[in-house]
Amino acid sequence: MNAIVAILAALAATAPSGEAPPAAVPAPDLSRLRGMPQVVAMSLPEALAEIDRQNPTLEEARARAAAALGVVRQAAAPLLPTLQAGGGYFHNNAEAVFLRPITPTTFEPIYIQPLDAWQVSGALRVPLVVPDAWFSLSASRDAALAAAAASDATRLTVRTALLQSAWAAWAGDEVVAASERALVNARSQAESARRQVKVGTAAPLTVLQADTAATRRESDLVAARSERSRARIAVGVLLGRPDPVLIAMPPLPSPSVYDVADLSRQALDARPELRAQAAVIRSYEKQASAALWRIAPQISASGSGMAQTVPYPTGDRQGWRVSVDLTWTLYDGGFRYGKADQASAQASEARAAETGTRLQILQEVQNAARDVEVARQRLALAQQENNTASEAAASARRGFGEGVTSSLDVLSANELLFLSEVQVANASSRLGGSLAALDRAVGRSP
Repeated sequence: MNAIVAILAALAATAPSGEAPPAAVPAPDLSRLRGMPQVVAMSLPEALAEIDRQNPTLEEARARAAAALGVVRQAAAPLLPTLQAGGGYFHNNAEAVFLRPITPTTFEPIYIQPLDAWQVSGALRVPLVVPDAWFSLSASRDAALAAAAASDATRLTVRTALLQSAWAAWAGDEVVAASERALVNARSQAESARRQVKVGTAAPLTVLQADTAATRRESDLVAARSERSRARIAVGVLLGRPDPVLIAMPPLPSPSVYDVADLSRQALDARPELRAQAAVIRSYEKQASAALWRIAPQISASGSGMAQTVPYPTGDRQGWRVSVDLTWTLYDGGFRYGKADQASAQASEARAAETGTRLQILQEVQNAARDVEVARQRLALAQQENNTASEAAASARRGFGEGVTSSLDVLSANELLFLSEVQVANASSRLGGSLAALDRAVGRSP
């Protein structure tokens, strides 16, 4: 009779309706840290807009594109008019003056070398025929297009990195939540074990085992919170911020069928890396043409005007001059041939790089599509495992309250439940990152 009463008391003590609420999960102790920044929360569209504005890597790429446009301005200079102005004062050590008779009694001085004078001058030069400069300008424009396409590729890369980091931080939140639930379950099991020990239906070892599991879960929670903080800081760095950033991620899209051949065609049409490579090839080809056209004559028109405080030998204080000039370099020591050979070799190198980039893009598309499908399957399996582990943990806890299962069975079931929840979080994060990588491979911007 006493045994029956003890069993009934144990059942009443372990019933869910009679359990005391589990102790709250402790907050992280940061008392020995100073100056830790607060977490900044934002939506995904806000984060994508901010990374376009102030990501350091993207700013560097844009600066390189702007520098390439500056080179275009420089290359255009030989084709545009130039205007110069000058002036000054001079003093000679001696004066040479020729007196020209005007009448038998009057003479006009003609200054061959005045003693001192002030003078001003201006010159205008207009290029008319400069064949090599035409090709050089076109080559620099293609180089600027290549730099702009490279900037677009960098933008895709940093936006993809942001999405993948944001999904990693999201998984950190889920792992922290799973760790907190596991800690609550472990402490609840420890309390149940203590009650059963008090009524004599369990051995003291049961309490020690439950306390050990609770300590392990608390350690997991500390590690999970630390990793979550690291992931949030990484997101902030990508956004050009010193603060940790929490991004609210959208739900994962539903499964869809991917046509790898169609995705590959889209990638070859949309990837900015291929546009950059094509522009680089055109630039080198035009540089080779510009080098060969250095043998062609260059024609320009010039005009100049001058004024002086002392009359010129003509008797006027002002003068002007116009000319058409031809410059023809018949032999430059082979410089143009070496320049052309260098540009041709660089064009061949760029063509080989374009072929390699094309193959790499096709490989990226295939791998990314496969990774998405594998990530979906792993997520489905992780969710199925989590459902089974949740039912097993609930069954074990009920059985322990009824005296059917042991404390080790409950601890083992709780352990499997915790691991399955972590697997779901990690699988969801991998799927989100794989979808972002697929968009990057195809050339789509998030």
